[in-house]
Amino acid sequence: MSMKVTKTKTFLHAEDDPNDAEFVESALKQFSGSIKLRSVRDGVFAKHYMQGHGKYADRELHPLPDVILLDLKMPRLDGFEFLAWLRTQSPAGQRLIPVVMMSSSGIIEDVQRAYALGANSYLVKPMDASKFDECVNTLAAYWTLHAETPEIRSPCNL
Repeated sequence: MSMKVTKTKTFLHAEDDPNDAEFVESALKQFSGSIKLRSVRDGVFAKHYMQGHGKYADRELHPLPDVILLDLKMPRLDGFEFLAWLRTQSPAGQRLIPVVMMSSSGIIEDVQRAYALGANSYLVKPMDASKFDECVNTLAAYWTLHAETPEIRSPCNL
């Protein structure tokens, strides 16, 4: 039986609620060796991150993510708007990056709209802290140990 070598994956977490951001961060700490977590507080910053604008220009510090954890309800640019931009207007390679939509809303219209816009998964954030932790651990394990993600290369700066 061969051991699968775990590659480090970069997760971009877009979340405006500092409590939820902290929950996700502490749950992912268990995977510290295999997950590099980058956090932004809304969809506009997530877009800037993906475009390498401003402080996000340094791809050593701010590598393109292997997985995006996206909150639905955020100020300025919400999860739907960011997802629509990512899937249709971002550089072609970036359109393939898996997106896990995370929301406190389990409203069927929200779920359907997220999938219609190209979300790869939709999680309703559990209210209970230990269940939230378990949920984030499960998704971390899935995306780091089991799922293959497309390798996205940053365009070279010529």
